[in-house]
Amino acid sequence: MNRRVARLIPSVVLIFGIGAAASCGSSSTPIAPSPTPTTDTFSGTITPLGTDAHTFTVNYTAANTNATATITSLKTVSTGASVNITLGVGFGTTNVGFCTISQTYTNPVAPVNQPLNTQGAPFIGVAQYCVQVFDNPAAPTVPEPLAYTITVRHDFIQ
Repeated sequence: MNRRVARLIPSVVLIFGIGAAASCGSSSTPIAPSPTPTTDTFSGTITPLGTDAHTFTVNYTAANTNATATITSLKTVSTGASVNITLGVGFGTTNVGFCTISQTYTNPVAPVNQPLNTQGAPFIGVAQYCVQVFDNPAAPTVPEPLAYTITVRHDFIQ
């Protein structure tokens, strides 16, 4: 064996040993960051048999999160008078700018101030989602253009 090669062998073994020791350090599982409950508020106008959608982003990566959507205000555009009817509300995903709602997370007769909840199923993960407000085509309730406010509450990592 060449003397130069023989002298390099201990150095190579030492380098590999240090690398192996470093990779065998702590085997503890990293702690997932705690999510911050976040509320997004959207406003819009719904017309008879119409729909309106808004997007929101979830970036909570540790696990699936739950979300709620609540219509908090519903008034006529013409007079500003409060209206006490039901509207359709649904969570969905966006594709090419369109909101496609999930039948599992949709309430076609959502009352004002009653949350629609995604609890109990793994729907919300890291992605962009949408919430859609609509006049239920099976039983329309919107008599004229209505201004609404809807809040979406979900977990978010700051």
